[in-house]
Amino acid sequence: MQTPSWVTDLRAQAPVTAACTYLDCAYDCGGTTFAAAAVQAYFADWARAAAAVERGGPGRETFFRLADETRAQICALIGASDPRGVCFTRNTNEGISHILMGFDDFRPGDNILVCDIEHPSVLMPCLNAQKLRGVEARVLPAAEGEYLPAALFTDACDDHTRMIVLSHVQSSNGCKADLAALGAFCRQKGIYLVVDAIQSLGFSVFEAEKWGVSAVSAGGYKGLLAGESSAFLWCAPDLLAHIWPVYTAAGPAMTVDRAGGMPVLACRDPQSARKLENSSLDAPGIYMLHAGISRVLDIGPAAIEDHIRGLYERLWDGLASLGITPVTPREKDGSCAAIAFSLPDAAAFYDAMRARGIVFTSSRLLRLSIAPFTTCGDIDRALSAARAALGK
Repeated sequence: MQTPSWVTDLRAQAPVTAACTYLDCAYDCGGTTFAAAAVQAYFADWARAAAAVERGGPGRETFFRLADETRAQICALIGASDPRGVCFTRNTNEGISHILMGFDDFRPGDNILVCDIEHPSVLMPCLNAQKLRGVEARVLPAAEGEYLPAALFTDACDDHTRMIVLSHVQSSNGCKADLAALGAFCRQKGIYLVVDAIQSLGFSVFEAEKWGVSAVSAGGYKGLLAGESSAFLWCAPDLLAHIWPVYTAAGPAMTVDRAGGMPVLACRDPQSARKLENSSLDAPGIYMLHAGISRVLDIGPAAIEDHIRGLYERLWDGLASLGITPVTPREKDGSCAAIAFSLPDAAAFYDAMRARGIVFTSSRLLRLSIAPFTTCGDIDRALSAARAALGK
């Protein structure tokens, strides 16, 4: 399997690859030199903007232009058409919380569906909405304890189901949901499909509008090769019209109307997701997000997905040859970039692998995850270490 030239270039910009065999991008990307350079560029732009008396906060107009470019990039990345549906957040959890806590059309008896193995960033906002908004959070048990087939959700829906909230790819086990099937069902039933996409963006192609997804929330520090501090939420127009800010701040979409004498909170543009933003955004984080998404779009999500798929199958088959049966399916329809499995003595295996320089995650399951900058050499070193750790 020949390594594409873009992988070699990207690897040189991921310093973690020089320190270990890094198979933990589902946890974080380990940082990139272009994200670091983006932060430096922000401070340089800020100084120039201050000297030029650009107004509107740190970074001023220069930053605002870059933020608008980033909104457009996000739409290109996720398959959405209108940058007005994008707002910046601090993390994936905040975006999902915006939806569940700001939705203005929950009615008595309504419910939302979520799965029991979801990451806390997805599960906790649903439980919080049950506590504070009065909507029932139906927590569904994963099929065989691990899988989320579309039927798991479609069979649990009733006439009072308003939202299905799930991760495109599960953090704990790498299993990928069929968003196209769920989205088609949700469109037919008038249900909003709210998706955490942090484990799939930057690793694979995403088609929000084509699939019928109503909202996408994701952070930038995994497959998007940016930093921890900045994330985004995109909402489709029909859902966005029903979202009121959890907190309010002055901006292009929110204001205080004093025309009638007494101050009244007013939304200038209900179809702008910027109504959900705070007045002081994480400008350095957005610079990093811009740099990371630029790199992903320049390479092309389809090219990245093809590269990762080849490595994924090489790793999956290699583990199987060692007698390990992954929880994550081999098939493309059910997997993305991470392979999870269990072993009788997981702690000993983890320690033996780490002693050989292989970095990955040990939690509920052992999880090895592939980054855009991963090579065949990384996979082969991991498999060789696994063989030694297992005494084979």
